Amino acid sequence: MITSKSYLLFTCLLFNSCSSYAELAYPDGNKKAVVFSFDDGMVQDRRLVSLLNKYKVKGTFNLSSGLFSQDAPWLKKYLPTEGMYVDHDEVAVLYKRHEVAGHSFSHPGLPGLPRKEIQHQVESDKERLGSLAGYNVTSFAYPLGLYDDNVIYELKRAGYTNARTVNSTLNFDLPDNLFAWHPSAHHSEAYPLAIKYAEQKSESLSVFVIWGHSWEFDQNITSNNWDYFESILKTLTDTNDIWFTTAGDFAEFYHQTLEYRSGIASQSPQMK
Repeated sequence: MITSKSYLLFTCLLFNSCSSYAELAYPDGNKKAVVFSFDDGMVQDRRLVSLLNKYKVKGTFNLSSGLFSQDAPWLKKYLPTEGMYVDHDEVAVLYKRHEVAGHSFSHPGLPGLPRKEIQHQVESDKERLGSLAGYNVTSFAYPLGLYDDNVIYELKRAGYTNARTVNSTLNFDLPDNLFAWHPSAHHSEAYPLAIKYAEQKSESLSVFVIWGHSWEFDQNITSNNWDYFESILKTLTDTNDIWFTTAGDFAEFYHQTLEYRSGIASQSPQMK
């Protein structure tokens, strides 16, 4: 949730009366933020959630609710055995300290689908996830990383506030567009950036967005294993100047402060 400090900051920016909040900061007073964003909802999320909880940080988990409890034979291409999606009955408990987010109902590439099918993929997933999680789901990650203006239109129409791509920027810049929110890095390339970010002294706001899939850590290869990811967590949590947040809470702050500060408002694109 956005704190009263953030609300006051938004108010002072809007009315140009920032006597005690002259410098923009995140809700906890820091200049740096980290968002962990993981896709697909495989059973390896259980271990990942436990690891995030150990370090007291939050994650955003992008789930395709139409695949819950199903086998994932495609995973045998990457791991010794087939995969399995988490069960719908465990969603509320497993992700209790984290954010449940949309990833489409059944994980197709959305661009080019008939309009009604895009609506079904977006709205059905959002409705079911919200029912399981017990709150309004506002974040999304594009399945297969694919999107276009029509998909963005339907996301906004459904009430989403942000959507993540898979296009790594390898920097910590704030997003220009929360519906084409490019992450900083996939977790396999995130460790050197984590060291850099932990040491960085920010004068202005920045954000480090790390994305990936929990099942990838079971590959147990260099720069993609459980110990490797824990080293990223250790590096980042050894500092005390980072706001560890979710995509949804970051988007709320962004919409309430940054857009008003720059004088821009979120506009829905025209459906093609």
